[in-house]
Amino acid sequence: KQWYQRRVAITAGISTEYDVMSRIASTFITENKFNENPVKMLSVGAGRGNFELKMVRELGLKIEYIYAVEPNAKHVSELHSVMGGDLGLEYKVSSSFFDTEFQLEDSKCDMFDFILFSHSLYGFDDSRGSVLHASKFLKPGGKMLIFNQGEGATAAIFNYLVDRSDPEIFSPDKCIGDHSLTAEKIISQLEEDSSNLTISAMRERCHEDVDDFVRRVDTPQTNYKIDFSLQAEYERLSKEMQNHIYKMVAENCDVIEGRFQWRHWTIGIVASFEV
Repeated sequence: KQWYQRRVAITAGISTEYDVMSRIASTFITENKFNENPVKMLSVGAGRGNFELKMVRELGLKIEYIYAVEPNAKHVSELHSVMGGDLGLEYKVSSSFFDTEFQLEDSKCDMFDFILFSHSLYGFDDSRGSVLHASKFLKPGGKMLIFNQGEGATAAIFNYLVDRSDPEIFSPDKCIGDHSLTAEKIISQLEEDSSNLTISAMRERCHEDVDDFVRRVDTPQTNYKIDFSLQAEYERLSKEMQNHIYKMVAENCDVIEGRFQWRHWTIGIVASFEV
């Protein structure tokens, strides 16, 4: 999985997704006055804490206390550094997996004003159940913000690989996340299963630079974005599969300033639950 982590880092540098997430989060923070009144926050799948840092430093989020859940041991030390050092917050980091059995440990509070899932639900066995379980920690009037990809080529390619790929090259069981999970699917599941749910969504188009891939220019980073989306190494796939995926990517590109940019949607799902 180390090659996948390297591609994650490189992909972040050629994508507009982070900017889109920031605009959505900024609107969310302002509309809920989280830039005026300090909140108690639960972040599920906090990673290294980079987005939490951005929300405080650049988007005006005020935090009284944060409980961050991050089971990846490689991220935990940096998460501690961000929460306690860079932000100087009162905080708790839990390395437990968040599932329907999750319980808070040594937390300053048991209910939160703001719960964040930032592109973390792909790694959950039961995304619907985990969101509904998280709602039990949400204060009356509190808000949940869920970032997730929308319907598009990434999910379609993932489903294609599930049906067609050699399991030695690609298998859902070996994947870090389920890239077939879309925001539309999450919304549909939540609306079906929770009658006390109020939900809305903010939707904006993102782009990743895949110009070298589409033009078939051979560089060290040609396939990085594709490998990240596939969670498999493109070069190891059969020629038939490579050609099919190439066509799917090329057909879902916009040409911006003369470069091919793979478009997809980032969606911020805003949910609140009535008691």
